Amino acid sequence: MSGYQRLGYGVAMLLLASSAFHLVVYAVDGGGWGGPVSWRKPILFGFSFGVTLLSLVWIAGRSGLGERQERWLVGTLTVASLVETALIDLQRWRGVPSHLNFGTPVDAAVSAALAAVAIVGLIPTIIAIAVLAWRRFDGSPSMRLAVWAGLAVLLLSLVAGGALIANGRAIGLPPQATDLSIFGAAGQLKVPHAVTLHAVQALPLLAAVLMLTGWSEAARVRLVAVAAAGYGGVVLVSVLQAAQGLAPADLTVLSGVLLVASVTALAGAGVVAVSRVSRSKLVAFGRLRGPLGLPGRTHT
Repeated sequence: MSGYQRLGYGVAMLLLASSAFHLVVYAVDGGGWGGPVSWRKPILFGFSFGVTLLSLVWIAGRSGLGERQERWLVGTLTVASLVETALIDLQRWRGVPSHLNFGTPVDAAVSAALAAVAIVGLIPTIIAIAVLAWRRFDGSPSMRLAVWAGLAVLLLSLVAGGALIANGRAIGLPPQATDLSIFGAAGQLKVPHAVTLHAVQALPLLAAVLMLTGWSEAARVRLVAVAAAGYGGVVLVSVLQAAQGLAPADLTVLSGVLLVASVTALAGAGVVAVSRVSRSKLVAFGRLRGPLGLPGRTHT
């Protein structure tokens, strides 16, 4: 493991610790969960950036990066994730909204810095890691499919994040005045943005669990494909609801049927995988060394 990978994992754990710390603060301090100024932001952003950074550093480490590529991609992604989360935490402790807040020179500077870090640091590195992983990720066919599908959905989160910002700018009101993530009557753009962030953890985790079963690689690929289709269906439902200006729970017949089918496929794949775990393979797996509990370069 290179020094940049260690740095990435270390910062990711720091972000997760920050999320846990702010959860404790929220439990003590209270206040609402929603709104532009709540403890929800440092809790969720710390968690999301932490697990996403863990996943991407692991993927980058198995994608044949040279030393220079690793320095720029893993190093830039790590620093950008840390800065983005720190600025969000800063604004919550100051008691002001973090995004699209131009009320004071300091707030405007923080909002500009958040946008700059995303545009210059996060977006290019995520795209570059995705491209490299699609070309040369080193893993079993089922793990490759899980990583590729997870990265494809993660790229959609960049689009969803851009839609959030564009919607807020179009509304043109300060974040204290209204919910800038609402599209139309009640469409919630935060939902597709949140959902698309975590396929890159869920699908590779499923593939890792399948490596502990006695199934053939062809069977593992099929189950990962079912789970990926299910996750894609959940994403599609969240997008349809938001685009139609409907609240997440205000499901149409089409969205309701699609959601039930998608959740059934995704959850069913997970239940089946866990139920087929082999005790002997689990013991052997525990002897392998690899970040995130995933085997280093085993293709069984």
